[in-house]
Amino acid sequence: MGRVAVLRLCRDAVRCNNLSRKSSGLARIHTTSTTDSGHSYQAVLCTKLKKPLVIQQLPSVALKPTEVRVNVHCCGVNFADLLICQGLYQHRPPIPFTPGMEFAGCVLEVGPNVTSIHKGDRVIGVSSTGAMAEQCVVDHEMLWPIGEELPYEVAATLPVSYGTAILALQQRAKTQPGETVLVTAAAGAAGLAAVDFASHVLKAKVIAAAGTDEKCELAVQKGAAVAINYTTKSVKEEVKKLTADKGVNVVLDTVGGDIFKEAFSSLAWEGRIVVVGFAGGNIPTVPANQLLLKNVTAMGIYWGKYQYEDFPIFSRSIVSAIQYCQEGRTKPHIGAVYKLQQVLEKDRHIPYHRGRQCNFQSSFVRMQCSDSRERSTIFAMSSGQGRCGVAVIRVSGPASRDTLICLTGQRALPPARAAALRPLLDPRSGERLDMGLVLWFPGPRSFTGEDCCEFHVHGGSAVVSGVLQALGYLPGLCPAQAGEFTKRAFQNGKLDLTEVEGLGDLIHAETEAQRRQALRQMAGDLGHLYHGWSKRLTRCLAHTEAYIDFSEDDNIEEGVLDKVDNDVHALQSEIDRHLHDSRQGERLRDGVHVTIVGAPNAGKSSLMNLICQKPTAIVSPIAGTTRDVLETTLNIGGYPVLLSDTAGLRETSDMVEQEGVRRARERLQLADIVLVMVDATELPSDLTGMVQFLQDYLSEVMGAPDKDADWIVVCNKTDLVLLEELNKLHLVLKDHGLPRMCLLSCTTGSGFDDFLHLLVEQVEKMCGNPLAGSPSLTQARHRLHLQNCSHALTQYHQQREMDLVLATEQLRTGLRQLGKITGTIGAEEILEVIFRDFCIGK
Repeated sequence: MGRVAVLRLCRDAVRCNNLSRKSSGLARIHTTSTTDSGHSYQAVLCTKLKKPLVIQQLPSVALKPTEVRVNVHCCGVNFADLLICQGLYQHRPPIPFTPGMEFAGCVLEVGPNVTSIHKGDRVIGVSSTGAMAEQCVVDHEMLWPIGEELPYEVAATLPVSYGTAILALQQRAKTQPGETVLVTAAAGAAGLAAVDFASHVLKAKVIAAAGTDEKCELAVQKGAAVAINYTTKSVKEEVKKLTADKGVNVVLDTVGGDIFKEAFSSLAWEGRIVVVGFAGGNIPTVPANQLLLKNVTAMGIYWGKYQYEDFPIFSRSIVSAIQYCQEGRTKPHIGAVYKLQQVLEKDRHIPYHRGRQCNFQSSFVRMQCSDSRERSTIFAMSSGQGRCGVAVIRVSGPASRDTLICLTGQRALPPARAAALRPLLDPRSGERLDMGLVLWFPGPRSFTGEDCCEFHVHGGSAVVSGVLQALGYLPGLCPAQAGEFTKRAFQNGKLDLTEVEGLGDLIHAETEAQRRQALRQMAGDLGHLYHGWSKRLTRCLAHTEAYIDFSEDDNIEEGVLDKVDNDVHALQSEIDRHLHDSRQGERLRDGVHVTIVGAPNAGKSSLMNLICQKPTAIVSPIAGTTRDVLETTLNIGGYPVLLSDTAGLRETSDMVEQEGVRRARERLQLADIVLVMVDATELPSDLTGMVQFLQDYLSEVMGAPDKDADWIVVCNKTDLVLLEELNKLHLVLKDHGLPRMCLLSCTTGSGFDDFLHLLVEQVEKMCGNPLAGSPSLTQARHRLHLQNCSHALTQYHQQREMDLVLATEQLRTGLRQLGKITGTIGAEEILEVIFRDFCIGK
C-alpha cells in the first residue's frame, strides 16, 4: 500500500448554475434514495476504468432514516483507491462511481432514526466508495466522533491504514511488548502505520523493510529501530544478523512475492506472519512442513471484510486508532495534501500507462498544490517588534501540530485553547531556547481556520530570534508575508472582506473613536448589513429569473414582479441613504482634514504650535515665513485630525512663495474644516466696518466661501485691541452669512479653550458617533461598489417594461457589486432561493 495522500475539499469552487445539469448513473453512486433535495455538490467521478477522473456537480440525495450526510473536509487517498479506479481491486463498484474509502468532516444532516450523531459533530467515516466529494452519505454506524484537537487532515488517514495495523498486529498476531516485528513495504500507508503503532503503542522492536534508502529513513523516523533496503540487501540475512539468528516474532507483509518468502523465512520459533490482503504481489503457497518446522502461524487480514463479518472488532480498531492519535501516542504520516480540483490537472489524476499500474509514490505522494504558499505552514511574531516582557509567535498551517511537538519535545499536545508551560527546544541541537507558554488551536476553530499554535516567550531579542530561527529550520515552514494570517482567515471563511478591513483599522486605530468604529466593523455589523442587502437582492433576482423561465407554465404566483419592483425600490432607497452619510465613517477612519489659512503674518503658525503644544512650525515677525504645507496628526477629543499649516495667501512676485500660495489654495479645496486666521489689529473699530471687512477678507483673500462648508474664523492678537466691539460681533455674524468666530490670543492663550471646544464640536459632528445608528461607510471601495449597485437598480427600473431579461441582468450586476464588498460572489444561492420559494412544476 502506498503512502497516504490527503485530498482537501475546497469550498470555494465555482459551482454550476444550470438546473438541467444532471449526472447519468447517479443512483448507482449512492446507497441512498435518489430524491433530489434541491442542493448540489462537487464530486470526483470514475466514468471509465483506467481513464482520468473527472469532477461533476451532483444533486444531493435524500437521507434514509439511519443515514448521515457529512460535509467532507479531507479524504484519504491510498493504494486501494488507485487499484479500484483501474479495476484491479477485489471490490468493483458499478460505473460511474466516486472513489474514496476514508474521510473526515463535519455532520450536515442526520436521518430521523439517528441519535448517536448530531449536526455539527466532527467525525471520520468509512465508505466502500464516495468519499472523494464535498459530501458523503453513509450509515450512522460507519461514523466515529473525533475531538477538536485532531485535525481533519490527520483524521482522514486513520481508518484504513491504522485500522489495518491495529487488527493485524493486535487482534490477529497478538503482538506483545518487547517482541520483534518485521514490517515489509514499511514506507507505505499501512507499513508506516504498523511501524508507528508497533513501536509507540505495543512497545515492540520494529525492523522495517523498504525499497529505497529514502523510504528506509522515513520508516526509522516513524519509530523503526532499523531499516533494510531489500533492493540491495537480503531481508533474511539482515534479520539473522539483527536477531542473532533467532528471527522475528511477527511479520506484517503487504508485498507478497519474493519479499514474502524472505520474510517468512525470517520468522522465529512460534512466529506469526500476517498477510495484508490483497497484497500487491503474488503470494506463494506455503507448504505445511514449513509451518511445522518452526511451529509458525500464517494468517491473512482483509480489513474491509470485518465490517460485515465482525463489526464490533472493526469499529474497535477505528476507535483505538482515534484514541491513540488524540493521546499523541501515534503520529500519522501524510504524503501530500492537495485540492479536489487538482484531480483534473495534467498528470494529477489516477494514471494508467502501457497497460500496467503506475508507481503510487510518483502519482500521489509527490503531488503538490499549484500555490506552494497555500499549503505551506507560516510563522511570524504577532506581538510587534522591539523588546517587551512577552512576545507571541504564531504558527498556522498543516504542520502546526508537528511544529508544536518538535519544539516542545513532547508527543502529547496540550488541551485545545488552554495554555501549558513547556520548554522550547532547538530542533537541531536539543538546546533549550526558553521556557514559555504554548497554545494549540486545532482547525477550524482558530483565527485562520487552520491548525494553529502559539508560543508565548520572553520578549528579549535573543530569545525571539532563537525561536524564529528554530522555526525556520523546520521543513515545510516559511516566514509569513504581511497580512498572510488574516488572508488565510478570509480564504477559510473566518472573516469576510469588511471584517478583514475592520481588523486592519483596529490595528492602526490611534483614537478612541477609531477603535470603536473598527471594533464594530470587525464584529461584522457592516458585513451583516451588506449581507442582508445581498440576500434581499438575491431573492429579487431569483424571482425574476423564475418568472422568465416558468411563467408560461402557470406555476408562478401572481404579483411576483410587482413585489420585486417594490423590494428593489425599497432596497435602493436604503443604499442611497447609506451613501449620503457626509462621509462620516471615512473621515473617522482617515482623519478629519483641518487646514489653517489666512493672510501673511496673521498668526497661522502660532495657532499650529498652540494646538500641537510644541514648536512644530517656525514663527517670525517676517511676513511669508511659511512657504510650504506643514502637516501633523493629532488626537483631538478622541477623534483623528490631520492639521495643516499653509503659506499666507497674497499676490507676490516671489516664485517660491507663489508655489506656496498655490499649494495652500489646493489644500484649502481638500479641507473638511477651514480655520481662517484674521489679524484683530487690522479690523475697523466699529461693528459695521468689522462685518464689511470680514466679508471682503473672505471674498478677496480666500475666494468666495461656500456657506455650507465648515469654516471657523479665528480672530488672533486680541491682546493688542479693545474687545468691547469684538464681543458684539458674535451676535451679527449669522445674520450676515458669516462663519462662527473665535477671539484668541496665541501669545497669551486667552480664548484657546473656547476655540478648542468649538473645534472638537465641529470634528465630532463630521465623524458622528461610531456606536450610534447603522454602521457607517469606512472605505472608498465600499462607496464605489454601492454607487455602482444603486446605478444598476436604477437601470432595472428603466428597463423593466422594455425587456425583463435585460432588467434582470441589472439585478445580477447589482448583486455582483454587493458581493465584491464582502468578498462573496456566487450563483448557487440564487438556485436555492428558487427551490425554496417556488414549487416549480407542481
